Amino acid sequence: MRTSLPLLTGLLLAATTVQAQWVTQPIGFTNPVAAPFLIKAVDATTVWTIGYDLNGDDTNQVARSTDGGITWTTGIVTGVLTADEFVSCLTAVDANTAWVGVVGNRANSRILKTTNGGQTWVRQTTPQQFGSTNSYPTAVHFFSATEGVCVGDPPVASGPLEIYRTIDGGVTWTTVANTPASTLRENAADNVYAVSGNTIWVGTLEGRVFRSTDKGATWTVAATGLVDGIQNLAFRDAQNGLASFLDQDTGTRLLERTTDGGLTWTRVTFTGNFPAWGLDNVPGTSQYISTGPDLGDGIRGTAYSRDNGQTWVTLENTLNNLFVDAVSSTAAWTGGVNPLTGAGTGMRRLTSTTLSARAAAPEQFGFQVYPNPSTDGRFTITSQHMRTSVELKIADALGRQVARRTWQGGPATPFTLDLSAYKAGVYTLEIASEAGISRQKLVVQ
Repeated sequence: MRTSLPLLTGLLLAATTVQAQWVTQPIGFTNPVAAPFLIKAVDATTVWTIGYDLNGDDTNQVARSTDGGITWTTGIVTGVLTADEFVSCLTAVDANTAWVGVVGNRANSRILKTTNGGQTWVRQTTPQQFGSTNSYPTAVHFFSATEGVCVGDPPVASGPLEIYRTIDGGVTWTTVANTPASTLRENAADNVYAVSGNTIWVGTLEGRVFRSTDKGATWTVAATGLVDGIQNLAFRDAQNGLASFLDQDTGTRLLERTTDGGLTWTRVTFTGNFPAWGLDNVPGTSQYISTGPDLGDGIRGTAYSRDNGQTWVTLENTLNNLFVDAVSSTAAWTGGVNPLTGAGTGMRRLTSTTLSARAAAPEQFGFQVYPNPSTDGRFTITSQHMRTSVELKIADALGRQVARRTWQGGPATPFTLDLSAYKAGVYTLEIASEAGISRQKLVVQ
């Protein structure tokens, strides 16, 4: 499972000061020292969080905001025993409806749902579902108000993972048959999953990723190379994603990248400070954001990457942040923690406009476009490092897409973009590659 309780001693280090890149949004949990640990942002206004007492056993604190984090309604996840049980995962679809997974006492793990903004929670799974002392729900996600999937640890050491689907909002959960075999004692990591469209990826503590492209109906599995487990998964689209590992004792940070939807993974030898406690894609962009506390090596704060994790640029290095969830380049939240006491310091909302900056120029990703301007409407595009196919989109001066091309070649095969059939004017070329998204103005004379 994800490390949650107690808070690791490596986190109890230097004090923090607030940076202008984030604004603190006090929550006021019933437990005053609870930290916003699990975060689910539905949109720019609706945010849910589960608070953990990182020095104790209290993980049933819940808070919800419907105004972007300015104000919060707090309470507890009813029915969760403070001393013996904890909330392992969280998802939501609107301001009223959310689900949590609960690690139960004496084979009583379960999924709970609220339909009144967290005031009350109702059990949905049966006593037989997650009824083993070995299994509990580690990830739950809803693609809509009715279609959802949950994944849990294997009921027995030999596996497989315990996976269910629902098409009625969780009223009934149906076992998913014929799931891939798990390795001996392979457990899913708590709340470590990513979603893009109908595809969901779930990480395990053996460093493997289970993938479903049909909302949980069928599954495949692939090894990432992170043999000590996966702390985070993030996908910017159905093909491109990152998986990370953080050793909270040594500060070792490892990163793997996929460009084929998780079928294969490649180790990323990244540059820059990668906080690695939290990791998410930034929807609407090709960027990733990472957050983390100082584990004794001075790496903390927030960083972002515009080249699929190859380079990490520090946004701020003063705050001790926990996990992060982003819904756009201007709407992202992370939990704050006081490193001296382990107490939560409220939610933080991103205020920086850096992630909203214009896309990189093609040259930054090794592409060259010439001649520009073009007298005949034909442009040649070359690449220094291209390894996979590239999508090209062309929009006119009003932003309307007028053409779309796929470049299947490589560094030795230049691409000719023919806009000779279009009238003279200014166009925008968008290049979507494994390195990210870049844009450039093209002039047809």
